[in-house]
Amino acid sequence: MSRFETPAEFRDAFDALLAGTHRQLRVYDHDLGLLEIDHAPRHAALRALCVAGGGRRIELLLDDISLVARKHPRLMQLVRDFGHALEIRQADPDAPRPDQAFVLADRHGVLLRADKAAVHGTLHLDDARDAVLLNQRFEGMWQRSPAGVSATTLGL
Repeated sequence: MSRFETPAEFRDAFDALLAGTHRQLRVYDHDLGLLEIDHAPRHAALRALCVAGGGRRIELLLDDISLVARKHPRLMQLVRDFGHALEIRQADPDAPRPDQAFVLADRHGVLLRADKAAVHGTLHLDDARDAVLLNQRFEGMWQRSPAGVSATTLGL
């Protein structure tokens, strides 16, 4: 386990988790502001996961999707090119949402911020127990999330 306190350390922890992801990446956060997800090396790593195929998935579940299309053009290009592998949804605003933010890699990696309004948190590259619990929480929220970010203007 390693701790992070600053936005740069958070992004380094995310990059370390992403580098070890082989099948599934799940992100739950308020928005994507802290991740700088369009940063070229991060974008390349996400794209490589999409290109690899074989049932690989990236699922981004956000409280606020209003700025995704405007602030993250490279991510939107990935949604356009790899909609079968990459999906972005808005968490159900009528359902309770956790205070924490987390990123899950496969069935063992966990990047956790106990308060999604704060930066500090922990990275666990191999914590299957917590990963299972957070995956269950994510799956429940994912299934209840009605709205997604579309790669086309009309949402087609």
